[in-house]
Amino acid sequence: MKLKLTRYPLVRMPDETQITLFLIKEELKSRKIFHALYDIGIDDCYFQPHLDSLIMGSIGLDDGSDKTFESYTDILDRRSRKIEADNDSIMKQALKAYHELMTLKSKLKSQNVRIR
Repeated sequence: MKLKLTRYPLVRMPDETQITLFLIKEELKSRKIFHALYDIGIDDCYFQPHLDSLIMGSIGLDDGSDKTFESYTDILDRRSRKIEADNDSIMKQALKAYHELMTLKSKLKSQNVRIR
């Protein structure tokens, strides 16, 4: 059976999770290209999209603290460095980032951090 030719996903996810994964995928691609631009000397670009507040809000990580945002940024920066120019690689890293963000959320909840 040729799985790549099927139009149906192997796993069904809630729409909210699919939207969050889409946002993470786009943020990973954006970070990858803007890090490359920074490496060649082009920095502080006005056209860089920032989907951070949308992603953090959709996951429920929007507690407003710098520590949470730094943890979020570390996760996405690390995952963006690992993507290659193919959809499978990007999706794999997006799923890993999503899992790490959900783990971060659980950790914050166990520490009784107020999450909006």
